[in-house]
Amino acid sequence: MSEEVPPSPDPAHPQPAEGGGPAADRRSTSDRRGEDRRTRDVPVAVDRRKADRRQGPRRKRSMNQYDLEADTLEFINAINRFKDRSGRPFPTWSEVLGILRELGYEKR
Repeated sequence: MSEEVPPSPDPAHPQPAEGGGPAADRRSTSDRRGEDRRTRDVPVAVDRRKADRRQGPRRKRSMNQYDLEADTLEFINAINRFKDRSGRPFPTWSEVLGILRELGYEKR
């Protein structure tokens, strides 16, 4: 008859499995991490903490930053109106074609 292992008092740290297999070795301690690189003096390729990534003012692009033609702005506004009416973020290609026809565009 085999001897039963009593249940672990802490479910986060289970008792080692019987049989001595690889699972038993891995679970033999509560800290299963390997050696921490930070405890040794090992150089890293690039220390990103020292680099200042913000070189110059941060700028956000907006629609007003570009010189858009009147036709382009009219199309953008028509797409935005469609999205507001439909409640969907993206129109289908058929709906885009319908928007263009509403604006007066036709195939030549």
